[in-house]
Amino acid sequence: MRIVYVLATSTGGVGTHVRALARDLAAAGHELGIIGPARTDEHFGFSTLPGVRFAALDMGTGLGPRDAALVIRLRGLIRSFGPDIVHAHGFRAGLIALLAVRTSRHRPRLVVSLHNRASGQGMRGSVEVGIETLLAKGADLTLGASTDLVARARGLGAADARFLPAAAPEVYPVPAEAARATRASLAEEFGFGDEAVIVLAVGRVAPQKNYPMLIRALGHLGAAGHRGGAGHLGAAGRLGGAGHLDDSRTADRRPPELVFLIAGAADEDVLAEVRAQYQDLAATSPVPALHFLGPRDDIAELNAAADLYILTSVWEARALVLQEALITGRAIIATSTGGTTELVGDAGILIADDDDSALAAAIGELAADPPRREELAGRARARGAQLPDERDVGKELVSIYTELMPSQVG
Repeated sequence: MRIVYVLATSTGGVGTHVRALARDLAAAGHELGIIGPARTDEHFGFSTLPGVRFAALDMGTGLGPRDAALVIRLRGLIRSFGPDIVHAHGFRAGLIALLAVRTSRHRPRLVVSLHNRASGQGMRGSVEVGIETLLAKGADLTLGASTDLVARARGLGAADARFLPAAAPEVYPVPAEAARATRASLAEEFGFGDEAVIVLAVGRVAPQKNYPMLIRALGHLGAAGHRGGAGHLGAAGRLGGAGHLDDSRTADRRPPELVFLIAGAADEDVLAEVRAQYQDLAATSPVPALHFLGPRDDIAELNAAADLYILTSVWEARALVLQEALITGRAIIATSTGGTTELVGDAGILIADDDDSALAAAIGELAADPPRREELAGRARARGAQLPDERDVGKELVSIYTELMPSQVG
């Protein structure tokens, strides 16, 4: 079978998902092509995969007059690959692929995967709904990375819409010694104590991740007496005065020291806003420490070293980082949105979207209750063991592709 994947700019879950599919399907003997921006290839290394052909097409992020040329260019690239299946990932790639395929003389089957929901407001929101409707009605098959996306596609007129998860990459066990070494290195770098409770978040500093909610929760935790060292905000430098409880309290009655770590790349404007929000808060009241780690290649070690894992997103389909936390066996607190609720189930604490008070209460509860953390960690590990892996998803997708192919006679 000849398959072409089309994707726009990606630095996270979509690119990771496409790379895994291309790798596994090419290894199974299928002919694979990937069309997308050169920078996305640089990030994920599509062109280095055995048996995978890559063609560069920079789609950008916004609609405009240049899209007509993009459609023509993509149509030519698709024709040169000669695929049976064109599988586009995301709204942007889906729209350009739909227009290219529908104007081709020899039309392959078109599959569109939705990994995110439309979130625009006003005129932009109306345009996004229009694109969603075109994709739902125009694709031979719509795949949603969460069941709410599937329901959305069906509501907009999709004749065939199904759930297909984006599976987490393989998570290798981290030896206890390595986890302790990571923890010791972080403690030395950021100046926190051996008994500190490390709270980890992994994800790009971007509007969808809603880190302002976390900053507000830090304010509640500071007011409740949770200690922390100086916060570190990258280029903004260290912030002093993160505070301690009144010395009249005995040490054994103090709430545990909390240290918050955020690992991931950043939209610089959003990062600047979050930094300023934290600075303003720390200047007027005691707050736990917050450290931005930037992009990291040791997420497994960070997960193993952390005591709590939090996800504050406004919405997620099926976050790969959350799957990694489940597989690793972390005590999890996450917003109950999109596919997160069905992914986590009872293996973590779920809170309402943007509820900073509930977030602070859950963190405070688990920080002070190690047995409860261990219980949730065990539940997470058990649930993580049941998640489909990348190869399982690849096999299911091949079955779907085969179903879409025209019947062969003779």
